Amino acid sequence: MENHQTSVSSARWITPLNFVVLYCAFYFLRIVYRIYFHPLAKYPGSRLAAASTEWYEWYWNIHKPGQLLFEIERLHEQHGPVIRIGVNELHINSPSYFQEVTKVSSKFTKEPTFYRGISFPSSSIGLTDPHVHRIRRQVLNPLFTVSRVQTVAPKLQSKVEHLCQKFDGLASKDSPVNLYAAFKSLTMDIVSEMIFGESFHVMDSAGFQHPHLDALHDAVKKAWIFRTFPNLGWLSLNLPDSVSSTLFPIPIIEFGKVCRKRIDSYMINRSKPDQKNRSEILEQLLDPNAARGHVVPNAYDLNEEALTLLTAGNDTTANSMIIGAYLICTHHEVLKRMVEELQEAFPEGDDGITFERAKQLPYLTAVLREVLRCSNPLPGRLPRVVPSEGASVDGIDLAPGVIVHTSAYLLNRHKSVWGEDSWQFKPERWLIDQPQTLDKYMTSFYKGSRQCLGMNLAWCELYLLMSKMFLRYEVEIYKTTAADMAWTDHLLMLFNGNDFHAKLRRRKA
Repeated sequence: MENHQTSVSSARWITPLNFVVLYCAFYFLRIVYRIYFHPLAKYPGSRLAAASTEWYEWYWNIHKPGQLLFEIERLHEQHGPVIRIGVNELHINSPSYFQEVTKVSSKFTKEPTFYRGISFPSSSIGLTDPHVHRIRRQVLNPLFTVSRVQTVAPKLQSKVEHLCQKFDGLASKDSPVNLYAAFKSLTMDIVSEMIFGESFHVMDSAGFQHPHLDALHDAVKKAWIFRTFPNLGWLSLNLPDSVSSTLFPIPIIEFGKVCRKRIDSYMINRSKPDQKNRSEILEQLLDPNAARGHVVPNAYDLNEEALTLLTAGNDTTANSMIIGAYLICTHHEVLKRMVEELQEAFPEGDDGITFERAKQLPYLTAVLREVLRCSNPLPGRLPRVVPSEGASVDGIDLAPGVIVHTSAYLLNRHKSVWGEDSWQFKPERWLIDQPQTLDKYMTSFYKGSRQCLGMNLAWCELYLLMSKMFLRYEVEIYKTTAADMAWTDHLLMLFNGNDFHAKLRRRKA
């Protein structure tokens, strides 16, 4: 009888109001602990971040779209090289720390939650297990080596020439060219042909406008939403078309289905003797002997890798082209010196430009290095987890399991490496006897085993486009301002204006 009365009284005590009070008390005490008693409480930073990583990121990346990186920059200016940006997260703006965490022998690993939110878990970017990732890189690396890129350079050269033929038509009419869309079209056609064996022919669309580019732009714009809801992309791609089109009317999802159809078609036709368009990337992924331990991806995983490579290979390089062209055009001494070097190296005109010849030019190389330093293909956070034994780097003791971020945007402007003029576009900084001493601190392609897979390809594209365009044309910016070129961080760069117009006039022979 007493037990029955006790249970009844207990049930009466657990009322909705009491539950709310207890939850609020728990939530309040947890916030107090995180701000004042957590092991990271000794580090300066945002109290909102200390209380809740999710709310901090929501405020600065969604409520104030793409502004978290610049808030982190402000906090570093106020507090120094180490700041707290989450419950268990630090941001370190230190070149020596970056060198340590990215060396090949580093035991720092990718933070799974972050990468699951920005990529697909079975893609080369999304893979967080070091062993599995190493195998995937062994499969794909042979396709992106310096020697392999030199082999495919003539194909890239023909793509650049095709773009310039489009420019010729507009130049003859004195019509402005949307270089933003043109460069995105070029890189999309290059990377899509590499992946599927046949390009999307985006450059042939009117005004370089194409639904596939709109889809990728929309995906970048929504990057932090996918980070907040990491299963949304996977779910929408794997539901039946009739269901996902209704529940997820998102352009990138429809683009993903276009890629899936291309892969399905390729799989059906790849064994036919008359199949002309071979995809080295798909063939490499489908080869069980491509690397020891390699498991051939299924159709879903192939599509995830294709989407990842398309996004990474398109926007990063195109954005560097966009910023590079703008910086060159707005720094007249740089433009003059670069054109003079090109004219001396190629007296026969731009038809003589090849990747091999262009990369021998010292000033052009210095310009492109500075473009990559200033253009931030991946500007923001790329978090790593401190290994189980902890770490001590640059006088900073880090406990096991702490999540640590660095940002290329900040490191590529760190005054200890780049000097007091680090915010200036200054190609001359690279004209030194050993430019490698600076290059080791450049974070645009990351470093170590996680270095950008397509780095050599990006270099080739930049050499071919910039040399050909500026030797062939006088380039004049048209109704585009610095405000249009300003950007926010949505994992990739998102420009305030999606148009960068210029007038191109053929140089006189």
